[in-house]
Amino acid sequence: MTTSTTPREARSVRVRNAVGRAGWYAGAVGVGSVLMVAAAINQPYNQNELQQMAPYGSDSIDKIINGTRQPPLDPLLGALVQHLLGEGQLRQRLVPVVAGIGTLVLMSLLLRRLGMGGAGAFGVWVLATAPLMVRYSAYTRPYALPLFLMMVFVYAAQRWLDDRRQRRWLVLTAAAAAAMPLTRLPEPTVFLVTTAAVLAWFAYRGRYAWSQAWPLVAISIGAVVLVGYPEFHSLSSAGVADLSPAGIVSRFGSGMHNVATFVLPLLASWLPWWPVTLLVIITPVVLSRARRQLARWWFFWPALMPPVAFVFAYELTTSFNILRYRPHFAYFFLPAYVLVVVALAHALKDPGAMSRRLRVGLGVLLGAALLSQLPATANAVLNNEAADYGQAADVLTHDIPADAIVLYDNPNPAGMWRAQFLSEPRYMGDSPLVIAVRKLARYPRELPAQGPLYVLVLDSQCGTVVCDFPPQQWNRDVPGWRVESRFDRFTLYAQQDGPSGPPGVIKALLDFANAFGPDLGYPETFAAAAELKLQGNPAAGHAVIHHMYAMAPPDLEMRIQMESHKYRLNPFR
Repeated sequence: MTTSTTPREARSVRVRNAVGRAGWYAGAVGVGSVLMVAAAINQPYNQNELQQMAPYGSDSIDKIINGTRQPPLDPLLGALVQHLLGEGQLRQRLVPVVAGIGTLVLMSLLLRRLGMGGAGAFGVWVLATAPLMVRYSAYTRPYALPLFLMMVFVYAAQRWLDDRRQRRWLVLTAAAAAAMPLTRLPEPTVFLVTTAAVLAWFAYRGRYAWSQAWPLVAISIGAVVLVGYPEFHSLSSAGVADLSPAGIVSRFGSGMHNVATFVLPLLASWLPWWPVTLLVIITPVVLSRARRQLARWWFFWPALMPPVAFVFAYELTTSFNILRYRPHFAYFFLPAYVLVVVALAHALKDPGAMSRRLRVGLGVLLGAALLSQLPATANAVLNNEAADYGQAADVLTHDIPADAIVLYDNPNPAGMWRAQFLSEPRYMGDSPLVIAVRKLARYPRELPAQGPLYVLVLDSQCGTVVCDFPPQQWNRDVPGWRVESRFDRFTLYAQQDGPSGPPGVIKALLDFANAFGPDLGYPETFAAAAELKLQGNPAAGHAVIHHMYAMAPPDLEMRIQMESHKYRLNPFR
């Protein structure tokens, strides 16, 4: 016995299926939004974020723009939000959070418009729960905003290609293209150039009419020439990149070596578990249905090329020893990665295209792509990726006397970055007195005659977001000092006995210089020498420096001398 379906019943089934798929899209956007907001609230600011936000309170637009060394749009929006809503963890991360949520919404709308159905919804779930998406959509730097503008461009351009009569989409495309270089230069510039090239190729091959493609090509090139180049010219005075042909050629070999030995392993660690990521990327090469699907999407190459080009440009124009990779560059891989996932998931909808065994294997791979990233996502939401200087300020202002003298340092080997003390002025006032040892070495000062002595040690560099190297742990016992408290990555030491005032500070510096050893404690040695010189005892200052160098092997002595010359730490030079 067979049952026939009436047109009304069939239409009702289609509507229910469409509503169900819309619910999966909406659910992914909702979960991603919750994760981003939770990360924005829970994650402490790191140094890069605090430097980005430092000028936001100014009433000078020029200071806001020039104080961040970034294109102007992101700092201007951040300053506007701060002026309207005030300071606050979520409020000052509102721009990236809204941009990240907007990216999820636009990806959902795009994939639904392309008829990806459940495969598209699965791709949005992968994007919404990606650890990089969660973290950098809750990070006060211009990463989430340019990615959002790229998605605005793609969606508006696709609407224009679908229906040329609706010119409002062309206007929105032009607005997004002009705004992209005003938020960030490397990835948006490559995105626009690649878009122009791909659309011109599609028009040449007959995929689109020239009347459809040429306005988008003109907008892309126009944005690069009229907005991107002037913005690059205004920022190039920083002098970080060496754009000389000789410099690029000389770095080619080492640059390619770094790509293979540093970039690929880091990229594998920032995306889902690396075997899964590798299989997801390779599978479309051998699965023709997915490969053809990606080839039909004009926006796939513009999504893929920006981070790829950034890696090679970074290596060929910048010394790897000056600026090291940050996870944010992998953030721009996410749209292309998700499009690959969607193409693979869409291939499962055709039962005749592959064997049952291959379908099962592909389904397991896609499930692993989603599930294997969840532990890293939970870590991005729950565990601090940077030292919490707000908590440090709370301990210093509530747990020790107001007249205390606190010496601060972050012991790392000579030549490696040492985190600054970031609790002032955002989290605490002038008491207790906190003196960074590195700064004291450069600028010796008159010290209070009385006051209990404490030493605050950041016992690891910081989190993975800003560190150049793995954290260096140091939280040992120091003779004559007791551990007052340990929290997050900090250890607070209190003096058990000894003098106070300047003699006590000098003794504290030498105690910790001896405990750290010359590699970690050279700033303490230079600071003690500077204070001895200031107190009228230069001979003793020379003696402690000589003793430090006597304890150091030749290679370490050279590194310390380079650091002291670079930062003017030696008070006798």
